[in-house]
Amino acid sequence: MWKVLVEGVNIPLASMMKSILEQNGIQVLTRPSKLFDPVIFGQGGTVDLLVLEDKFEEARSLIEEAQKSGEEDTVV
Repeated sequence: MWKVLVEGVNIPLASMMKSILEQNGIQVLTRPSKLFDPVIFGQGGTVDLLVLEDKFEEARSLIEEAQKSGEEDTVV
């Protein structure tokens, strides 16, 4: 069963997250998010990232680590 890992993320960020997860052996599905209407706001939209339930905690940890690492890289 698939479980939503991240909701309503922009497509470039979703691609980076998906890449990180797939490099660590986690399958990822993307679907258009219900949180954003591209007809109203323009092209692009947002997506949800889904992972298999048994990989959810590992995926969440990987994304959190990547976010912390990204924050540290921007500190001067």
